[in-house]
Amino acid sequence: MPAKKVAIIANGSFQGGGPVQACLEAADLIICADGGAHHALELGITPHVLLGDFDSISPQLRKSLEEQGVKLVPFSPVKDKTDTELAVEYAVEAGAREIFLLGATGSRLDHSLANLYLLYKTARLGIKLSLVDRINQVWLVEGKIRLRGTRGQYLSLLPLSPQVTGVTTRGLKYPLDGATLVWGSSWGISNEFLGGEAEVTLDEGLLLVIQIWESLD
Repeated sequence: MPAKKVAIIANGSFQGGGPVQACLEAADLIICADGGAHHALELGITPHVLLGDFDSISPQLRKSLEEQGVKLVPFSPVKDKTDTELAVEYAVEAGAREIFLLGATGSRLDHSLANLYLLYKTARLGIKLSLVDRINQVWLVEGKIRLRGTRGQYLSLLPLSPQVTGVTTRGLKYPLDGATLVWGSSWGISNEFLGGEAEVTLDEGLLLVIQIWESLD
């Protein structure tokens, strides 16, 4: 049976709780990308699959997971894709319709950006992917998205293409009606939920929609 919802734990910065826990509980399949297995261990989670070149995981943990029946999918360290991208491809082949990418950001800006671009790759395949941490959840939107949030919770809109046209919002404090968002502008930052459901629609372009679950202010 296809795994409709897949959680991938990568080896970036990681904190459990909140939306991270909700995604793990919703997942039919949990994949650890190499050193992401250490995050799973901290949460007391045994993944279904461990994947990568295994340069970021201790031999002891790798052996322990294998003995627990975790499927190991090894790759050569000389490869053209990151372990996280390989994990996304594995999830797609497993039949995922929605993927939660956890531990996908951190001190390596190149890896963080590469993981963000995976939103585009999966969108081309008709698969919903979001990057999730304790503070944020990020989606790539091409037509419409509906989200639920509490009053005052932030929702930011940033163009991933040079411009995004026809941006219209409902249920947000600062409404947009057919707006055009362009690269180099911070106009879409820190809108706020009025409470309940909000909707964002657009005519053309690629829009990053970022829900801030917990403010650090």
